[in-house]
Amino acid sequence: MTEMPPETAEMPDAHSWHVPRLILAWAAAAVMGTLVTLLTAPEERFSWLVLAVGVSALVTFALQLGTAQREGFITRVSFSVAGSVVIIAIIDVVGLVL
Repeated sequence: MTEMPPETAEMPDAHSWHVPRLILAWAAAAVMGTLVTLLTAPEERFSWLVLAVGVSALVTFALQLGTAQREGFITRVSFSVAGSVVIIAIIDVVGLVL
């Protein structure tokens, strides 16, 4: 059994994750999801939610490119987009229940 080198076993620091940019992307997804849920007809909601997910992915991509940090880019973008999708899905489910 081989042991992982110490430099790969460490958790990344908060700066490398750019937490405020993640929160900003998730807030944008929440705003778009809320607007779609409140302003669209139920039969058109799915197509607008797909657009909201796409726009939130572009917002995430732009925010993460703005960091100019290569290490962890794919992980940060993946985490941010996945969070945006979950946020929009939760808002839609709440909108359907209410």
